[in-house]
Amino acid sequence: MLEIRILADPDEDDGSGRTVEVRLSARPRPDEDPLEDSRLFAAGDRERIVAFVAEMLERHAAALPPPRLECCRRCDRALDPQAEGDGRRPFVCRSCQRVARDPRPAGPESAGEGVEVRFLGTGDAFGAGGKRQAAIFVRALGSRLGLLLDAGPGCHAALRAEGLTSDDLGAVVLSHFHGDHYGGVPFLELDAMRSGRSEPLRIIAPPGARERLAALRDCLYRDLSIPFEEEITEALPGETIGLPAALEGGFARALAARHQPEAWAFSWKLDLGGRTVVYSGDTAFSDELIAESAAADLLIHECTSLEALPGHTSHRELEEAASRITARRVLLVHTGEDVLGATGLAFERAHDGLRVVV
Repeated sequence: MLEIRILADPDEDDGSGRTVEVRLSARPRPDEDPLEDSRLFAAGDRERIVAFVAEMLERHAAALPPPRLECCRRCDRALDPQAEGDGRRPFVCRSCQRVARDPRPAGPESAGEGVEVRFLGTGDAFGAGGKRQAAIFVRALGSRLGLLLDAGPGCHAALRAEGLTSDDLGAVVLSHFHGDHYGGVPFLELDAMRSGRSEPLRIIAPPGARERLAALRDCLYRDLSIPFEEEITEALPGETIGLPAALEGGFARALAARHQPEAWAFSWKLDLGGRTVVYSGDTAFSDELIAESAAADLLIHECTSLEALPGHTSHRELEEAASRITARRVLLVHTGEDVLGATGLAFERAHDGLRVVV
């Protein structure tokens, strides 16, 4: 860190001969003593002050580490992540984050009224109660294609168990990059290849999706060449993404989740088929999410445990907030063993194979 301070204003010389001090302080590394240099000047002697500052910068340049520049995920400008980012990976500069929070136009208006929601996987990362991992199929009534909220391992088999296949998907919307939420994507791709898919598949996800998905695919099926078009859209918190026209329009809005402080984790707010569906993904309890779900047709909220668990929402927290949750229907997912064994819950538990229409 480099700091240069002028301890009086050289432009305010009143002819009294007042002096100013120019002081430099630089700390090359946190564990080292700072470098310090200073000199006195007559007030108003701007040229000598500027020359001294330039001299100090040159003298200490070798001892100061260069800024660690990295390209912003969105605009590709080389910037210092410490100064321009918020510490999350991959790096997205503040300017791009502000742009993403601006309202975006919605997708085309939905042709139908109503949405069907099929719960393919409602379990936690450990498969509590023998339940499948995160995967929820959402489709506007009257639409041929739907979208998949998260794609846990085995989601392609879960689709088939419900009379669906990857051919019924127009988009996959991912909440974050934990294996129980995106580990099934390569199998969806493989299933789509086997069926001869020709339509594009849209994947909407947090930043880092391209690298994460490519690495996962390479790990599971090296050199797998996808013959159909795959469009990956990386969203930012507050950003609204238009859904493909094949889903009868609508849009998905990314909401910041409280799950991975160092990375990007989202909840999602879907407007589709004239209905609003809010999906928490994995998140600690969030008043902001409760506010976003006000009067939603369906709130799908995680409930990993009965009592508090870091990065997740407990039943106790949902129960205490029950009077403030105004969604027309609430279904609990990502339920752990203790929640599955409990009675008298504040809200209804979803189960694998459940189908609802809102």
